Amino acid sequence: MPCILITVDVEDWFQVENLRPHFPRSAWDTCELRVEANTRKLLDLFEQHEVSATFFILGWLAERCPGLVKEIRTRGHEIASHGYNHELCSNMSMSDLREDLYRSKALLEDITGQPIHGYRAPSFSISDKILKLIEQCGYLYDSSYNSFGMHGRYGRIHMPPGRSNGIAVKLSEKFYELPISNLEFTIRNSQLIINNFILPWGGGGYFRLLPVSLFKQGVKQILRKTGCYIFYCHPWEFDPDQPRVDGMRPDLRFRHYVNIRKNTAKLKSFMSAFSSCNFVSCSDFLRASKRGLSPRPLRL
Repeated sequence: MPCILITVDVEDWFQVENLRPHFPRSAWDTCELRVEANTRKLLDLFEQHEVSATFFILGWLAERCPGLVKEIRTRGHEIASHGYNHELCSNMSMSDLREDLYRSKALLEDITGQPIHGYRAPSFSISDKILKLIEQCGYLYDSSYNSFGMHGRYGRIHMPPGRSNGIAVKLSEKFYELPISNLEFTIRNSQLIINNFILPWGGGGYFRLLPVSLFKQGVKQILRKTGCYIFYCHPWEFDPDQPRVDGMRPDLRFRHYVNIRKNTAKLKSFMSAFSSCNFVSCSDFLRASKRGLSPRPLRL
């Protein structure tokens, strides 16, 4: 059966990288916390559609909302780490990043009483060197690689050919990468072959921007090829009543607010369209893969 891995990066509206000039970390404690209500909205949607998801939770929020972390786990979902301060990994020293990785993992384990296996870097700011450090800090998998190359904050890592699109990649004996799913094309003409032309199709703002009917067709194409699709979103993307920030650059304002009012209905439509697929957490998917239970490509 084809698998869909829905992942939620649990951060609040004022912690988004595009809003950093307006909300430095020193101001976070003065901002309205809206993440609990928005995350519970997603939890209710997932329950209605029998979805098991993975929640990559920011340590700063977990410290202030431990009840939410426990509720996510009690309602049958996986808890994973999104770091502590939403600092881009590429902007941190290795010693500071190591502390962030340990701190967020230990905090979530103290709250849940269970081991934390997964990590996702803020804004997919990953590298080969950072991946090795993540493994050294005791994580079993990372899900930070986004193969779309036209975003300035997304990192680059070495991936085996043909293994960069939503398929679990074994990087060492005990460590895996779960890359975000994108659409990949090969462009050919009589004189030139261009491989791996990539369109961003993993969720987030791209999901909000594209018509849901078109988005579903792209997901079907990915599932036909790999049998697995990895989707990401954020709780604030389902909150049309969040505070509006004045003085934003027009392009950043568009990227942050586009189609937020329609997003809940789009997510419902997406999950309904693929109800025949197996919606599983990242850890459950990896456990099945290790047992040789690979997802089957979608047949339509």
